[in-house]
Amino acid sequence: MAIRIKNAILHILRNDGPPSVFSEAELDTDSEICEAFIQKHVKKLINNAAVRTANFNSDAEIYELLGAYQSGEKFFKETSMQIAEKMDAIMKKYPSIPPCDMLLARVGHKSGDYFAIILLNYHEVYAHNSKDSDNQLKTCNALPFNSGKVEYACLIGLEGASLPISLVEKPATIDGNSVMYFSEIFLDCDTSPSKKEQAVLISEVTAEFVEEHFNNDPKISAKIKTAVLEESEADEGYVSMDNVASRVFEDREDTKEQYISTLREAGIQEDLPLGERVVKQQFFTHKIKSENGVEIRFPAAMAEIDDDLEITTHSDGTVTVLFKNLRLV
Repeated sequence: MAIRIKNAILHILRNDGPPSVFSEAELDTDSEICEAFIQKHVKKLINNAAVRTANFNSDAEIYELLGAYQSGEKFFKETSMQIAEKMDAIMKKYPSIPPCDMLLARVGHKSGDYFAIILLNYHEVYAHNSKDSDNQLKTCNALPFNSGKVEYACLIGLEGASLPISLVEKPATIDGNSVMYFSEIFLDCDTSPSKKEQAVLISEVTAEFVEEHFNNDPKISAKIKTAVLEESEADEGYVSMDNVASRVFEDREDTKEQYISTLREAGIQEDLPLGERVVKQQFFTHKIKSENGVEIRFPAAMAEIDDDLEITTHSDGTVTVLFKNLRLV
């Protein structure tokens, strides 16, 4: 997956005393250090199940700026400066947002050209301070790289008029309230749940449904997980929850309709492009947990094969789990 860095610039945004520093010069994208740093963070936005998709509101300032840049009315450095100034004004208005460096880049990928906006929050690290023979420890701020996780970033597509967004963010506390300021205030866009969030929501809604309608029967839970896996494998990562319901509940039309209705009420759509990797991570394994803390994990597909696994629920509410034909490794 080749990522070509066409332009990049770094602005320093401060709301903790020192003034912000808006760069007049672009980064040297031929530098190996610069290239590795930018590529690492852009790759995480392209291959990340936690990425949300979003669309700009029609009067969003960033949308208008990038539209002018896309049409050639504005150049990269001017556009980056105005975007950074907008974030700088937001940070000064809401001082609970921590100071950071803002990295902006135009990158090319096989899927098209993108405008990347990445907020690099500082990480405190220890270093030595040496003067003559006097060696002391000191702390200093560093940008995230190897193990550092970027918490606020987006890729904005430049191929069409809609300028679609992929983003990662987390809530920040502003005036005592939890706010998604990166998408709501800065970008001014409407977001959709990430693939990972949708998969987790399906799991949560399914667990509640099985508890209510099947007395928490682990076989039913495992059967639904297996159906989701099989649906994903059959359609290259796409999952139709209507098909899943049909596979699991077969001729029980009332139950199938109740399950689908419960999913819709939770905001889960019929067809979901979850991706096989996300589906496998969320649905491959089933877990049974007892009141006294015993946990058993096993492949969900085993629950459908009586020769491999037998789960018996007794009249007193206790459960017996029997694994058969196991080969130890």
